[in-house]
Amino acid sequence: MSYRAVKGSEAVAELARRFPQLYVAPADDALDRYRLAAGRGIVPEGADLSHFKTTPDDELREAETPAGTVEVLFLENRADFETFLRIIGHKAQPVEISRTVGAITYRGIADWAAIAALHAAYVAEGGDDWPAELARLAKQPGAFRAELVVISEGPYSNIPADETPYAEDEWIRISREIRLNHECAHVVCRRTMPEDVLPVWDEVTADVAGLLCATGGYDAGLAARFLGVTADGFAGGRLTEYLDEAQKAAVDKVAAEVHAALLRIADMAPQHTADPFGFLLELKRDPLIAY
Repeated sequence: MSYRAVKGSEAVAELARRFPQLYVAPADDALDRYRLAAGRGIVPEGADLSHFKTTPDDELREAETPAGTVEVLFLENRADFETFLRIIGHKAQPVEISRTVGAITYRGIADWAAIAALHAAYVAEGGDDWPAELARLAKQPGAFRAELVVISEGPYSNIPADETPYAEDEWIRISREIRLNHECAHVVCRRTMPEDVLPVWDEVTADVAGLLCATGGYDAGLAARFLGVTADGFAGGRLTEYLDEAQKAAVDKVAAEVHAALLRIADMAPQHTADPFGFLLELKRDPLIAY
C-alpha cells in the first residue's frame, strides 16, 4: 500500500488508524488495552492521542532504497519518539528508553487498516468464513504486516556537536540523515540478505551507509565515537547494546577488533562514495569481524 506524505499531528493520527495501539498511553496498567488494540484491532474506549505532543515538522513519508520503498516516521519531539517506542516496542509499558537510541525499524506490525480492506474484498467476493481466511493470510509473510522506520531529532548516538567536526545546527541536520540512512541500510540488508545477521557488523555497516549518505565521506574517528571503541578497548558507547553476555565479558577485546575494522573501512571508503548502499552490501558479503 502507498501512503501520501503527511506532516504535523496528522502523521501520528494516520498511523493510529492502522495501528490502534497508538491510542494507548504508556502506563503500568495498559497491557490489556494494548493487547486488544494490537492483537484484535479494537480501538480503546474514549481513545485519543493526547499523550503525543507532536510538532509541525513531524512527518510520515516513504523513502526510496535499493531494495524498495520504506515508510518513515520522523518525530521531532524526543518525548514523542520515546512514547512511540514504548507503545510499539514495549507493549505500552513505561520503560526507560536509552538516549543513544535515536532510530528504530519495526517489522511485522499488524496493519488493521490493511486487514479491514482485505476483509471487505473477501466479503465482496462472496467469502463467508473470514476467521479461516484471516488465519490463512496470517501464514503469508507480509500479507497485512507493516515495516516502519521511526527516527527522532537530536545528535546521533547522543554525541554532542563539540565532539564532532560540525557546528551544532549542522550536526543536528547531519544526524537526521545518518539515522534515516542507517535504518534504511538495515532494511536493505534484511530484504536482500535475510539470513545474514551479525549484530555488531550490521551496526558498523549501517553507520557506513549513514555517514556516506549524510556527509559524503566516512570518518572512522566519528564512527568509533558512536560505538565507543578505541584501539585500546571500550570507551563507552553503543557497542554493548549489540553484544551477548560472553562478548560483554571480553568487551575491550571486541572493541579493539571493531576499531581495527573501522580503520580498514576508512581505507576502502573513498572508492565507494558514489554508491553507499553498494558498498554496504559489499561489506556485508565479506565481513571484517565475526559478530
